[in-house]
Amino acid sequence: AGFAAPELSRKTGLACHGPDWKSRIHHMRLRIQKERTPPGKDALAFKTGVGGLIDAEFIAQAICLEKGWQEASTLRVLQRAQSEDVLPKADAVVLIDNYRQLRRMEAILRRWSYEGEALLPDDPAPMYRVAIRCGWRSADEFARALAAQRQAIRGVYSRFFGV
Repeated sequence: AGFAAPELSRKTGLACHGPDWKSRIHHMRLRIQKERTPPGKDALAFKTGVGGLIDAEFIAQAICLEKGWQEASTLRVLQRAQSEDVLPKADAVVLIDNYRQLRRMEAILRRWSYEGEALLPDDPAPMYRVAIRCGWRSADEFARALAAQRQAIRGVYSRFFGV
């Protein structure tokens, strides 16, 4: 009994490189998505839902594991991954741009409620106010833009994790 050390990769010497390490990380991500996203609220769950902030954060942390980087800032990891060609250029640009937009929206929500937010309001009046504060003319325009940002992030996530 006791803890068995993971086998090290011959290529890098890093323990994360088991044959299915990305698959295991993806399954952790799915568990978080299931446990922290209220049923029927994925479109509002900009943090834990499909294509949310956590998708980008999981990519950044997987890159850190893969490369042996020690960096706490998701944005700095993504920028470094772009400059060192760890991610395809187009994927890095998509990820960085859309991650920044979601973080900007999160900051706007935090200033509004004075606490961390993971869900947008589902009531039309507060959703309209959030949309206006985020620079959109209507809640519908805002929702379409947010859906496109999250779809772009999930596309990169799917390619990175091979799912």
